[in-house]
Amino acid sequence: MELQDNHQDQHDEWLITYHFVWGAMREKPCLTGEVATRLAKLIEERANDVEVAPLAVLVLPDRVYLAVGAAPTLAPHHIICQVKAYTSRILRDEFPELNRIPTLWTRAYLAMAGDTITAEEAFRRFEATLRPRRPRGRPRKASPETCETTCATESRESANAIISDEDGISPNPAVTQRSGRNNRCDNR
Repeated sequence: MELQDNHQDQHDEWLITYHFVWGAMREKPCLTGEVATRLAKLIEERANDVEVAPLAVLVLPDRVYLAVGAAPTLAPHHIICQVKAYTSRILRDEFPELNRIPTLWTRAYLAMAGDTITAEEAFRRFEATLRPRRPRGRPRKASPETCETTCATESRESANAIISDEDGISPNPAVTQRSGRNNRCDNR
């Protein structure tokens, strides 16, 4: 019996250090002032409820970094989902300005395990996984001057391709594909 108790005590000392990074919806810089302070307290509360030890909490205006020590039997997905759901619900109740965006957190997060990972490295890796943001609004239409310049350049390239073909030199396939009916400026 005593052997099992010793084994269980040793197991309780094993902790994996997880590093999490997640962001606010639409990268909105809404985590400032009182919201950031309250968020840090809520994260510590929920971490204790989930039975993990918060090692570091860093709140930026649009990103959150959390390092926790957790038992090997606790899944990182469970930890982050518990923290994000709890903090989102309470922050949106306490700060009505956070209800302007559809959800407080994005579904994306970064989870890394290791003792030597820094917050800067975790932020860098999280940003590397994000898709580039499209500019807001509709794409701008090409102006007629731009289209005329493009057409003139393409027709010169097409003429060069035809001349080189008559000389017995094989034409450039990229140039010949743009000539003729596929020219986008001919379809005005």
